[in-house]
Parts: sequence; C-alpha cells; structure tokens
Amino acid sequence: MSQLQGKMSLEEYMRRIDFHGSFRKPDLETLKMVHKQHVMTVPFENLSMHCGERIVLDIEVAYNKIVRSNRGGWCLENNYLFGWVLREMGYDCTTLKSKCFMVPLNDYSPIESHLIHKVVIDGKAYLADVSYGMTCQLWEPLELISGKDQPQGPGVFRLIEEGGFWALEKTNRKLKILDPNFTKTSLINRLEAYPIHRFTLEPTEVDSFLYINDKLQTDPASIFSNKYICSLQTPTGVISLIGWTYSEITFKPEEGVDYYDMREIKEDEVDQILQEKFKIKLQKKLTPVANKSCHNISQPFITSKFEAKMNLEEYFRRTDFHGSFSKPDLETLKMVHKQHVMTIPFENLSMHCGERMVLDLEVTYNKIVRSNRGGWCLESNHLFGWVLKEMGYDCTTLTSRTYMASHSDYLPFKSHLILKVVIDGKAYIADVSYGLSGELREPLELISGKDQPQASGVFRLIEEGGTWVLERTGRKPKILDPDFAKSSLINRSETNPLYRFTLEPTEIDSFLYINDKLQTDPASIFSNKYICSLQTPTGFISLIGWTYSEITFRPEEGVDYYEMRDIKEDEVDQILQEKFKIKLQKKLTPVGNRSWYTM
Repeated sequence: MSQLQGKMSLEEYMRRIDFHGSFRKPDLETLKMVHKQHVMTVPFENLSMHCGERIVLDIEVAYNKIVRSNRGGWCLENNYLFGWVLREMGYDCTTLKSKCFMVPLNDYSPIESHLIHKVVIDGKAYLADVSYGMTCQLWEPLELISGKDQPQGPGVFRLIEEGGFWALEKTNRKLKILDPNFTKTSLINRLEAYPIHRFTLEPTEVDSFLYINDKLQTDPASIFSNKYICSLQTPTGVISLIGWTYSEITFKPEEGVDYYDMREIKEDEVDQILQEKFKIKLQKKLTPVANKSCHNISQPFITSKFEAKMNLEEYFRRTDFHGSFSKPDLETLKMVHKQHVMTIPFENLSMHCGERMVLDLEVTYNKIVRSNRGGWCLESNHLFGWVLKEMGYDCTTLTSRTYMASHSDYLPFKSHLILKVVIDGKAYIADVSYGLSGELREPLELISGKDQPQASGVFRLIEEGGTWVLERTGRKPKILDPDFAKSSLINRSETNPLYRFTLEPTEIDSFLYINDKLQTDPASIFSNKYICSLQTPTGFISLIGWTYSEITFRPEEGVDYYEMRDIKEDEVDQILQEKFKIKLQKKLTPVGNRSWYTM
C-alpha cells in the first residue's frame, strides 16, 4: 500500500507530532499539549510554491503532505488540518479568519488572509493558532479574554476587544544580535510591542479562503511569491530559513533578551539545512527565491503592494489611446474596445511559466498594464469591465458557454466572461478577449438576427427563449504553405457559433471554479497548448504551440490569407518579444499537445 493511501486518523497524526499522551479527553490540558507539540514538530513553510507545486485547500492533500510526507505548511494548510484534529478529538471548534498587521504600512491588511480557530471548553473560549510562524507563534492556545497578559515562550501575548473586533498583540523582549553584520537587517522587527492580527468571532468555512489562497501564491507583491520561508519552534526558541538567511533564535526570558544567531547561506546548502534542521526532504527541486520584501522574523504575513493605484490614464497609455474618455458614449466605447484588442494579446502564457492566473483585479491590472502582458477572458474582460465602470458606463458581467467545433456542441460549463453595456437605453455586448478570428473589434448591438460586419467576418446575435447565441460567418481561408493545407488549426466551416449566454448578471467569484479547472484539468485546451494572439490593422497574428501564423483579412476578395510556419523552441522568446511585445519574467515551458483548438 502507498504511504498516501488509507484514511486520515488521529493516531497517525499524533505519531507525526510525537505526542504520546492520551487524546481521548477534550479538555484544556490536552489541548495545550497537542497545540504545543504541533508547533514544535510541524514547520510553518511555503516551500511547495517554490517547487512548482500548487497549495490547495483540500484537507486530505494537507493531511498527506504534513502527516505522511513529513512536511509543514502555511496557515491555510496547518490550521486547516489542526481544526480537523480538534473536531475529531471532540472539541467544539469554530474556524475564524483575521486580517494580519502590516508593519511597514502601520495598518491591517485589507484582506482576511489568516485562518485561526476558536475552541470552547466548559463554556470558556480559547484561540488556537498553530501556524503564524516565527516569533509570533503561539505555543499554547490563548484564553479569549480582553486585556489579560498571557506569557508564553516567544513573549507576552494579549487579546484586546473593542466593538466586536478582537486584536492580538505581543510584547517582545530586547534582542541581541550575535553577528554585527546583521545589526541592520530588515528581517528583525525591533518594535517592543505590536499588533499581530485582528478578527471577529463570526464563523467561516474554509472555502471563504479560496480567493486569498490564489492571491498569496500568485500576486507579484505577495511575500510568499518573493521569498521561500520555513520556521520551526524549538524548546528554547525558533529556527528559520528566510531566503538566504538561516537564523537560530534563543529565548532568554530570565534575562529579558532574545539571542539572534544569523548567517547567510549558499544555494547548495538549502537542501541540507532543510533536512538537518527541519526534517524536510523535498520531492521536487526548490527554485530558491529571496526578493527584497518587507518580511521579517516577527511578522511572516506582511504583504506589499504596487505603490500606485490603478488608474484610467495609465491603462490608456498601455492601450495607446489618445482620445477623450470623459464621455461614456457609443463612439468612445467603440474606440476604447478596438484599442484594447489591438494592443493587449489574448494569451495563457503564465500557466506555462509556472504561474497561477487568479481572479484578482489588481493582479490583473499589474500584469496587463504595468508588465505589458496579455491575458485570457477572465483577466482581460475582467479588467475591461473595471475600465468601463470607471469611465461611467452601465456595465454588467455575464457568463457564456463556448462552442466546441470538434464536438459540434457547447461546453457543459460556463467559462467565458463577457460584458453587457447599456448606453441611452440600448444594450451592447463587449468582449475584448475571445482571441484569434473570433475577436470582436467593436461591441455588438444586442439585437437578434442583425448582421454586424467587422474585420474578421460578419457577426450576428440570435435570441431564442431568453438564450442568446453569437455566431460568425467568415471568409474562405487561403493557405499559402501547402504543408499546412490540412492543419487542424484552421476552421474551414463558413459559419460557426462562438458562444451562448443569457442576460442574467453574475459576479467574478462565480468563475472561481472554472478558473481552477481550465488551468489544471488535463483535458483543458489551456493545459495542452500555450496560446498567444493579437489583432492587427490588417488581420491578426498568433502563436499556438509550435505554429506561428500571420492572417491577413481580404474582405474585398472574400478570402483570408494564412501564412503559417512551424517554429523551434529557441525562437519562442524572440517571437513573443518582437511580434507581441511580451517579455516573460519566468521561463516558458513550451507545450503544444494535440487538441481541438482552432483559429
């Protein structure tokens, strides 16, 4: 039997944390012992995401990783697992979420990112948290009482309640840095007292962390994207590996001092330190990263943000739009729509660079506007919806089912995000991210049966029983290289449906599941091919797998010219930079498996 088979069990978990006492009585003493053993044996760490692995909110995955593979995790794994343990032991345990304090901003994070537990024993409530890490780690649960000093190994903790909000704060001891080369390191928080996180007692479910689980792994501003982190409590203090710095902190409460023994390490020491100090043996190669950030040993949950706010002026510089955007009329909408598709590629390159595409407007904005990238519909149309609303348009998000030509049917799930825009009482469909020959250059009037010619062909919307279908009639393809005459990338049907939708409004969160599915399902086209396309004044260009194409529209001839060629792996970066103005920050792993995708 594989070590990852078999049901989860308390006995196996207790062996993992080296707990040998009785765990059948859900009392305070047992809770304290199990809590302390967990933090002494299970590291706080984010190594998976720097090994090309995705951290998911799945209790069995977390159990197998931490218990059976002898790994650690961050709060969304560690505290999630600990909550299961407590409930299995018979405790009255409720999941809560909190906002972590950001020292550089002197404020709490705007998002609730930290998972904690409230445990009630004999009518008295306690706060359990086995995964804050570093010197802010609770060794034992705290009594949920306001204003009471509760000394533990790392320092004195206290909870403060005001108006239904609880804040956890900590008072440190003085610190003594043994190596003078580290006296000014940013890894050390020199504040004597500071908040850690703030929360309410409103219960939550783990699914409420789906969004933040994505964000913390993919946002370029997230501390977890910028540094690999591993810390573990010891009987006398804490050890940590943050980027290239290994530290051993010894608590000396009797002296009122904590001793910091810190040293820089080399890349070839990382695996040895993880094995010898943290008992972690990675199965996949770690890609060490230690970018500059505001992380320190005291506050592991700090995140930074891009300094500037999102703004229309910056977006319009990105799309090379120089007209006025103060009047939300049809003419302006047409121009802004066209400039978007002419300058921002439809692409899924991130997922083939080991990056996760998330449903976060600020992440999307920074990627497309500031990093000069493109995106797929869940990014590009999401951003465009924000643009339109900022401009003053009446804009509603819709969802649609894409047509699969290979199956002569629509997908069974709604995967394509589009926008309905109402101007002077008349509705239009805006869609800047279908890509290739199905790309709209201008919005379509939401009217049934009307031919609406555009550069790539004639579009029309058909309504029946409250369901709308967008279809396109194209021109004949003329393939210049006979080697591509039978290419599966070319759709030879004259008229094709593109997608089907209703006018029921939706929110971006309704795409969370499909955003995951399209990136992880082995059957997904996006898993099987990297895709990049961009509209041009005379047609469009595309890179799909190993085929680069330049398509020229010739409506006066009733023909579209397809100039196609196969490329080599070492040409990919050059084509992306020269043709699409995309310079990737991470290495692309080219993939071009056989699939149903066509231009």
